[in-house]
Amino acid sequence: MSLASRLYQLQSIELQLRDQRRRLQETIARLDHNEELAAAESELASVESRLKAAEKHQRELEWEVDDLNAKIRGLNDRLYGGTVRNPKELLSLEQDIQSVKKHLSGKEEQLLEAMDVSEVVQAEAITLRQRVAELRSAWEGEKVTLVTLKESLEAEISKLTEARLATRQEIGPEAAQRYDQLTKAKGIAMVKVEQGRCKGCNLTVPAGLWQRARAGEMVECGSCGRLIYVD
Repeated sequence: MSLASRLYQLQSIELQLRDQRRRLQETIARLDHNEELAAAESELASVESRLKAAEKHQRELEWEVDDLNAKIRGLNDRLYGGTVRNPKELLSLEQDIQSVKKHLSGKEEQLLEAMDVSEVVQAEAITLRQRVAELRSAWEGEKVTLVTLKESLEAEISKLTEARLATRQEIGPEAAQRYDQLTKAKGIAMVKVEQGRCKGCNLTVPAGLWQRARAGEMVECGSCGRLIYVD
């Protein structure tokens, strides 16, 4: 195998290695964080907090309604129990009862509204709990697939890393240095010549140059400066 062929092979290995490392990073990131599940859990936490607040407000109103009913019962007992005989006191008790009943009516209306809110938020929480449960179940299944993919990618990366090292040793330090400089400067160091045109810049390569490249020499494209390779 010519030096140019080995350099092209090295580039192919390094491009594969870069792609597999990128896929591994994406897989690890996916294993570490499921965005859809995290969003659903966050939304559920928010709804659960709202539900807790709504239920607390409902309980407080229920207690207030109970207290007001108890107060009315106490006033009625005094009004009709026969212990109060003074007309002014009796009138005052009747007025107190009407005032408390008015207050009770407002609290009962608030309680009904609070119960409606609690019911709506409770339904929302039930739906979200079901969704989170489904997403968690699906995630557990997906993690198995992702772990298998991660292990496969790690094995492939190890194999490509060994191949890269072996190929670099074959081409020698001088050619490797020149290849690395071109890769750093241009992104891609080696480009094919097909139908007389450089695939890096799409310009025509003089026949003499691509014939030398076909013979295995390290030849640069006169236009883009990349090393050219001919099958």
